[in-house]
Amino acid sequence: MNQNPATPKDASAVILLNEDLTEVVWAKRNPNLKFLGGFHGFPGGKLDADDALVDVRNAEDEESAKLIACAAREVFEEVGILLVHNGEKLTKGQRASLHDDLISGRFLFSEILETWGLWIDAEDFTYTGFWTTPEFSPMRFKTRFYINICPWKQTPYAAIDELQNIEFILPKKAVELWENSKVLIAPPVLISLRELTEDEEYLSTDEHRFTQIIQDKSKDQKSNIKDHRIKNIAQNLLEKSRKCDGNINYIEMNSRLICFPMRTETLPPATHTNCFIVGKQEFVIIDAASKEKSEQQKLFELIDEFIEKGFSCKEIIISHLHPDHFGGETVLQKHLFEKFGVKVPISAHKLTAESLVGKVEIEKFIEDNEIYNLKDETGETFKLKALHTPGHARGHLCFYDEEFGFLLSSDNVVGLGSVLIAPPEGNMNDYLNSLERMKNLPN
Repeated sequence: MNQNPATPKDASAVILLNEDLTEVVWAKRNPNLKFLGGFHGFPGGKLDADDALVDVRNAEDEESAKLIACAAREVFEEVGILLVHNGEKLTKGQRASLHDDLISGRFLFSEILETWGLWIDAEDFTYTGFWTTPEFSPMRFKTRFYINICPWKQTPYAAIDELQNIEFILPKKAVELWENSKVLIAPPVLISLRELTEDEEYLSTDEHRFTQIIQDKSKDQKSNIKDHRIKNIAQNLLEKSRKCDGNINYIEMNSRLICFPMRTETLPPATHTNCFIVGKQEFVIIDAASKEKSEQQKLFELIDEFIEKGFSCKEIIISHLHPDHFGGETVLQKHLFEKFGVKVPISAHKLTAESLVGKVEIEKFIEDNEIYNLKDETGETFKLKALHTPGHARGHLCFYDEEFGFLLSSDNVVGLGSVLIAPPEGNMNDYLNSLERMKNLPN
């Protein structure tokens, strides 16, 4: 049976902008971290008990004060930026010393601020909403996001080893890196970056138009323009968060690939099976496996959006025969036909089809090295190759995007637990050979 989902822990993160609001601080999370290792994101982390003792002024209530203190502490811990009042009197060396006091555990954040006469103004942190880690994750957080501006003369750096490659970046450039599968970005961060790129009056890859707009203004006028800009961004992000109550059902891995975890009767410690939608204008769906109506409905909503945009579903694919990888494809096929009059074939490897006779009608067999020509949202064609990788199951298939360097390994490689090799379907020699084949794929 499925385990109950983990309870989300309170956390905070900061969208830290530069002085002219054109760039944002981001970093790559250490690949060895259990939560979102290797993903790019903003500085942030979970709430600590000491956060309730920090001097935070002008907060709406004690809860928001704690979360803002958490945001300030995490930014200081991770990238060495001190978002406090009276901090301008500290030298670079003094900030480094205080950071060492905090990381070493000699002093708590509240004690450091009190000793040095520092305090946090809640009005410096503009709230943009919260996002909750989906139920499939064994580690879950309810993270509140805030916008703040990096103080003058402070430069972010890798203060601890949790974050790498820390830099200010144009949001548009960050999104382009994600689109081309150069980086991984968690959904809340991607939503924020997209919002930051939308107003071309203020952000441009060619010129800093915002700087041009404010360069001849007085100090007070500049401050008012910045405040207006930040409030506008924050309000748009807040509306996006409220619209879905901070919940996101899927992860866009890049501009071609969506991972849609679905609750299934899988083996513990896992609770969900990854369904993948590959492509946009022309796409395939892999492992629409959930038998739960509520889970199916969530997937239907996304696929319906695609069809209503004029996108075309070419096939519904079953990667292999295990019961946590099939079960919802026939319902999805029926839904698309009844709602849109679209007949989408269900496909699998021939060996999988033989094992599912009487359970699923497989209308097309997938061969080893078969190529799918799909289209992204712009209409550009790309190739997805099917690979027959037996071992976990005789008809097991993986799917490979060589250009983007993405391999959908299905159950050959798992994020939790270990891979089950159970005869007669499972064969260890075949499995090791399949792993070797995957390991040696280019890019």
